[in-house]
Amino acid sequence: MIRLMSSLESILLRGRRTIAVRVGFTVVLSLLIPAAWGASDFRFDGVHRIVAVADVHGAYEEFVSILRETAVIDDALHWRGGETHLVSLGDLVDRGPDSRKVLDLVMRLELEARNAGGAVHVVLGNHEVMNIVGDLRYVPGAEYASFAGKEDAEQRELVWQHIREQEPDAVRAEFDSQVPQGYFAQRAAFAPTGKYGAWLLAHPFLIVINDTAFVHGGLPPLIAKLGLDASNQRLHTELTDYLQTWSADQEELKLARPIEFDDRLAAVAAHGIEQQVKKLREMQEADLFTPNSPNWYRGQALCYPYTEAENLDAALAALGVSRVVVGHTPTPTRTVVSRFNGQVVLLDTGMLQSYFKGRPSAFVFEGGEWRVAYADRPAQRSQPEVPPRAVGARPAGLDDDALEQWLKEAEVVNIEALDTGVTHPRRVTLRKDGVELRAVFKDLSVDSLPSSGLAESDSSDRFEYEAAAYRLDRLLELNMVPVTVERTVDGKRGILQFWVDGAINVRRMLEQKKVPAGDCDTGPQYNLMNVFDLLTDNSDRTQENALYTKDWMLVLIDHTRAFRTDRTKPHLLYKGEVYVPPALAARLKTLNREMLQQALGAYLKRQQIDRVLRRRDLLLKDYVAHPVPAEHVTR
Repeated sequence: MIRLMSSLESILLRGRRTIAVRVGFTVVLSLLIPAAWGASDFRFDGVHRIVAVADVHGAYEEFVSILRETAVIDDALHWRGGETHLVSLGDLVDRGPDSRKVLDLVMRLELEARNAGGAVHVVLGNHEVMNIVGDLRYVPGAEYASFAGKEDAEQRELVWQHIREQEPDAVRAEFDSQVPQGYFAQRAAFAPTGKYGAWLLAHPFLIVINDTAFVHGGLPPLIAKLGLDASNQRLHTELTDYLQTWSADQEELKLARPIEFDDRLAAVAAHGIEQQVKKLREMQEADLFTPNSPNWYRGQALCYPYTEAENLDAALAALGVSRVVVGHTPTPTRTVVSRFNGQVVLLDTGMLQSYFKGRPSAFVFEGGEWRVAYADRPAQRSQPEVPPRAVGARPAGLDDDALEQWLKEAEVVNIEALDTGVTHPRRVTLRKDGVELRAVFKDLSVDSLPSSGLAESDSSDRFEYEAAAYRLDRLLELNMVPVTVERTVDGKRGILQFWVDGAINVRRMLEQKKVPAGDCDTGPQYNLMNVFDLLTDNSDRTQENALYTKDWMLVLIDHTRAFRTDRTKPHLLYKGEVYVPPALAARLKTLNREMLQQALGAYLKRQQIDRVLRRRDLLLKDYVAHPVPAEHVTR
């Protein structure tokens, strides 16, 4: 094979007794990657049986167990699936000890399936890309050890001698401690011309079978913009451009030591060549290495549905499919989950049990229907589960319906005053069934403020409005207001609202100069807050009562001054233009007086319910035509 590698990889290849002919890195990649991928490479129709698995992460035995359960392989680990199409959603490697065994099995099954009239499809996950480019943060010691041997020892010695040529004072013991045994053989195997690297580079990021898309992380806006073929071409171009750029830098700068992905910019900058630093930075900031890539994106897995539905609908339309099946994000219940009314199936159930405490699963299409298979439930098939509402982290299994009952029944073990707010809230610690949680208790219910000159509902400060806001949030399926229940505490009637531990309010976030770093953009979340505040006429949204959870999801608290009946618009914390997403607009249209009376009648007067419907109509009239600007200003 005509080929060229970097200075370090040339050494590795000499250790493998291979002659390196330096004729240009681009030529190498053109030999490994199809030059004109088209729809036939990414789209497959008329498939009668599909078995999809996600995120094996080197869990060889667990992987084998689900392949057996779904009749893909026989007891001797050979293909028995006939015309079945097996799909891996990526992340076959890393974290677990047997990535090499997993890859060898999949590569063999790919050939056996083809000969039997079936197929094995592998879409690249972020961990495959990381191994190809040398981002090795998640390669365990056991994985390196599987590559150790005579070949690795020869490669190690060659690299060491090259380092000594550049650094006469280098210490061998330090080198051996920093680079694990098996490292060099592993890097050679995942190089663009290595056994695994070459094989992986010939696979796409996204495929479509029948009416279903399969991708590792999710469908970012890039997919809606480019479609199936162009997205795959674009991402592969970014990958090969990066490999070419980094190889050229290593060769020119004669870098002998292994350099981790995150350290490469600094290594090139140390040589004072700004142009090369700029180019490498551009390569590392390409979509492929960011949440904008389908192998990193988590929008459909984690974000509020109303912030993501528009993008999802556009992406599905661009691909011409009904649903997408994704991995990458382990489900909290370690069961297969569906979101967006079945348009999204989350298949990462934590197959690597030693790390994720999950189980092997598969999504199986046969007999014209999709069903879920679990290795620990032989011969049983089920539907994906719908994730229950759960605003704020709490013990597993305690969803918001269960939490409501828990807050009503749990023993109060401590009450403490909170030095905040005019409603004199108290923090209550409760305990039940071995679980201890906290909640905020409010009992202030002031009908009117003296000499205000305002109608009662426009000047009141009532704990009942907290319950009304929670119930309205649930009606809208907004999922931003924590569980709120009525309860008598210390002889006083009021509400308990679940305390979201670990949250930070916007004021403290700004004071501490923290920048939200979650998987879901803040702008669309702030916009949902604006819509809710306009709908409820909340006159008291402040930086203190807009909270972010640990994973930077916005939570809304303190609605004791909402549900006014005057005609003035509230001051909005987020100063961007308001936009009602189509899915939320459709939900708002379903609200009627009977529905609101049933849900909110215990907390609001008839006139207040009328005003909610009136504000709903204004939202639908005025705020459905334009997106929210990226900037936001708080007051």
